[in-house]
Amino acid sequence: MKRRVLVSLSLAVAASSLFSGCAIANVVSPPFQAAIYASPADAAGVTGAVALPSWVPADATNIRIKTDETKNATILTFSPGATPVQYTPCDAGSDPAVKQNTTAGLDETWWPQSVDPAGVVCTGSWHIFPLNGAWYGWTP
Repeated sequence: MKRRVLVSLSLAVAASSLFSGCAIANVVSPPFQAAIYASPADAAGVTGAVALPSWVPADATNIRIKTDETKNATILTFSPGATPVQYTPCDAGSDPAVKQNTTAGLDETWWPQSVDPAGVVCTGSWHIFPLNGAWYGWTP
């Protein structure tokens, strides 16, 4: 009986050392925030991690956004309306997020498997690109 208690206690101590405080906190309260909006009007007044960037057109639809709060990284997609998305060319030569064909490091079922650096444009801190009739964007 004593041996079982001792073995159980040893296993409990060993298991608890495998989890850091952050790991336990991430299980209890994951650092990810996500939202789906039918339109920007549905997101009006939302603040924080799932607030839409100002460059998303007012007539966009089917908006999905996901943020990793530990990395300050966000991915976003939407179907465009008639309003054009405003952007400026990224400096692909010096922008590591474009040069290395990397994204925010987030993944989601709706996020493309690969990003063509030639199609990436910028707006503020966002890197955006069109694909199959939708726009996708990420913050590095």
